[in-house]
Amino acid sequence: MEKEELLEKDVTEQNDGKKSSKKKKAARPKDETKKLKEEIFSLQEQLLRKAAEFENYKKRTEREFARIIQNAGENIITSLLPVLDDLDRSLEHARKSEDVESLREGMELISKKLYAVLEKEGLKPLDAVGKEFDPEKHDALLQVEKDGVESGTVVEEHLKGYELNNKVIRHAQVIVAR
Repeated sequence: MEKEELLEKDVTEQNDGKKSSKKKKAARPKDETKKLKEEIFSLQEQLLRKAAEFENYKKRTEREFARIIQNAGENIITSLLPVLDDLDRSLEHARKSEDVESLREGMELISKKLYAVLEKEGLKPLDAVGKEFDPEKHDALLQVEKDGVESGTVVEEHLKGYELNNKVIRHAQVIVAR
């Protein structure tokens, strides 16, 4: 009987082994599903964090850009303050004195100082008189007959034009020979 008992034991163990392997097979998909769900959750969290970081980055750069735009004129204004001081002193002197010549000299100095500040910032006046009319730089107000001047030549400048860093920011208003 020992042999029969041993055989029964083997069969039972084999059957138990089959049952446990079935359980393992059935448990594997559940474990894998759980792991996949955890991974999906983790990736979703990462995505949300990255999206929030990007939104914060966008807001921060927008604030910085707005601040830069708001303070863009600070350098030029700081450079112009001494010119404004000179102009105020000149006006104060003009109120106290009747010397027109000294007032004129003071205004010329202030004008030179102002042009120097603006040139330092990239501003250049356009030369127009005696040059050929250029619609990219000039606005023609009139055409006049002018002896000894070739047609299409600027003969008079009504309003000075300017370039800022090689870009025309104001066209010169001119009178052109016909």
